[in-house]
Amino acid sequence: MTRSPLSLILFLILLLMAAAAVAAPPAGIVTTVAGQPGVAGYWDGPSSDAMFTHPTWLDVVASTGRRTCDEGKSGEMFVVDRANQLVRHISETGFVSTFNVKRFIPPTFPPLPLDFGSAFGGGIFVEPPGTGCGCGIYARGVFIASSGTEQVVLAAMDGSRASRDDWNSTIGTGKSGSTDGFEAAVQFHTPTGIARAMNIKVPGIPFPPWALYIADSGNHTIRKGDYKLSFEGCPQAWKFSTLAGAPGQAGSADGVGGAARFNTPRGIAALPDGTLYVTDAGNHAVRRIAPDGTVTTVAGVPGVAGSDDTHLNTPSGIDVNDKGEVFIVDTFNHAIRMLTTDGKLITVAGQLGVSGFADGDAASARFNAPVGLKIAPDGSIVIADTGNNVIRRLILK
Repeated sequence: MTRSPLSLILFLILLLMAAAAVAAPPAGIVTTVAGQPGVAGYWDGPSSDAMFTHPTWLDVVASTGRRTCDEGKSGEMFVVDRANQLVRHISETGFVSTFNVKRFIPPTFPPLPLDFGSAFGGGIFVEPPGTGCGCGIYARGVFIASSGTEQVVLAAMDGSRASRDDWNSTIGTGKSGSTDGFEAAVQFHTPTGIARAMNIKVPGIPFPPWALYIADSGNHTIRKGDYKLSFEGCPQAWKFSTLAGAPGQAGSADGVGGAARFNTPRGIAALPDGTLYVTDAGNHAVRRIAPDGTVTTVAGVPGVAGSDDTHLNTPSGIDVNDKGEVFIVDTFNHAIRMLTTDGKLITVAGQLGVSGFADGDAASARFNAPVGLKIAPDGSIVIADTGNNVIRRLILK
């Protein structure tokens, strides 16, 4: 059976329309949450008056709304204000304040100094509701990567460092290195992204089934902290090991555990089953680590920066939604990308390779070297727009 020229043309048009519909990114709107676009500084207050200087990483608080012991309200944020060397807090109503990490004693001592180091420094992670240690300041903690001091600090939601009774609230010796070991003996080299997930393999320790994961950027590795159960029933980071990569050896090889190679990994996101997604910034790629430690490249061309549907340019922040869609901050492409469930890399906000500032339609919005990203409880995507000194929100339709 032969087609007439007209029917053939109509068929081709329909085929092209179908292909375009499949490739089209979802529509969305970008707004500014806090800060003054293009204005660097330090100021607490209402969101439109507040000022940041190169905010990098952030996390958004989730809340069940049922547990009276949970601290925090759904939607409030913690932001690494890198160049100000501070953590800032944005309430659910939009008020910006400084989150001071308190010393143990006496209470009159100045806050614990943090050092977020160079341009992509810092990292922050708020424990999920119901996974902390009791009530009040013990309910849940805020992990902060003090990249410049080679440590990870655990504070309570009120800033107190007394969020775990019988262990040191600072992880790491404070000296650069790659030594594995207990929380006070482990060494890092520029730790950044932090995540936590179920831990299905903890020899000899059945509960709690959690593990803490850290992108140890300067060591080109991913570190894992197994948890133990204390006398009070508190989940505590216990012993740290190198999950994937080899300390001091940059590369892009896929493989299992120590056979894999990374180049300056920065962002990390964890799925409930223990699968990890890592932005391998120096390789301009996204890597996936399976629960058995197998590392594979899932987006980008390792070692090749680019601005098209197959390339990334220094990816940083990363998170995964309930559908399994992976959202990526493509920092030096000044855009937000999405890795679809069938493995396609698409742009969902911003224009590849074009920096600037503009709110509005996602395709017309402009960013300037954004770094951090987190999916909020309401499904929106919150972004630290580093070069613009503001926090943005992307709502996909």
